[in-house]
Amino acid sequence: MMEFSFSFLNCFSLCLLSLAVVTSTPFFLQNRSLPGREWKMVGYLDMTDPTQQCPDSWQKITSPRSSCGKKSTAPCDSLNIATSGASYQTVCGRFRGYQIGSDDAFFYYSFPNIETHYVDGVSVTYGSPGSRHHVYTYAAGVYETNSASSCPCAGGTNPSSFVGSDYYCESGNPGPNLISTLMYSSDVLWDRQQCGGDETMCCNPPDLPWFCKMFPNPISEDLEVRICTDQGFNDESMAIESFELYIQGAISICNQVLEKLWIVYLTFCLVRLAV
Repeated sequence: MMEFSFSFLNCFSLCLLSLAVVTSTPFFLQNRSLPGREWKMVGYLDMTDPTQQCPDSWQKITSPRSSCGKKSTAPCDSLNIATSGASYQTVCGRFRGYQIGSDDAFFYYSFPNIETHYVDGVSVTYGSPGSRHHVYTYAAGVYETNSASSCPCAGGTNPSSFVGSDYYCESGNPGPNLISTLMYSSDVLWDRQQCGGDETMCCNPPDLPWFCKMFPNPISEDLEVRICTDQGFNDESMAIESFELYIQGAISICNQVLEKLWIVYLTFCLVRLAV
């Protein structure tokens, strides 16, 4: 008969290790973990940390809020988020940003194209240029009040069909005045707060500021984050203060078996510790 050696110290250490693994994942994602799958952080930026710098493709904005914005005059400035060939079916994340000037959300895009600036805001996609696929969009409206350039939740222009309902939108400008090049730094976007005027509904999505997008089939292509605006720096821009991106994919059958054995052994340990 096979004997199992039991050590109080070993089991206690295993319990602490398991707790550390769980708590290292944001609580929002812990509630969305699927059996046999694990979360992997693939993108992170926090410009409130003075030691952090913007990616090379974006420029640093130092005042009035440390953040990252477009560097070039192109419609979008892109940041590649490497997934290292990992197979995934779910992408989750969150963004914090600021409106600068006259951001128009989804206005001015009569013939929107995912390959260009279909939004004033942040675009999250996967795939290479020319074959991009939409993941999620964070848009910035011009006013909190109703206008064509405001958020759809405030009566503004609806997004294109490829965006669908996979977006968040907010304005930092209560209106009716507008100052080009001004960062509306008193109202962080997409944080479920300060949705005044006609955009009250913009703060209603229950998962805000987090998004999660599940795909029917596994993906292994890199993600891409683009800061987009349709007009020049003298009129508008967009600032990202922080973001996190995670992917979740199926693990191998072998690892699933090992995971089940781990759970059995951990349960055994917990029972013995309770005696």
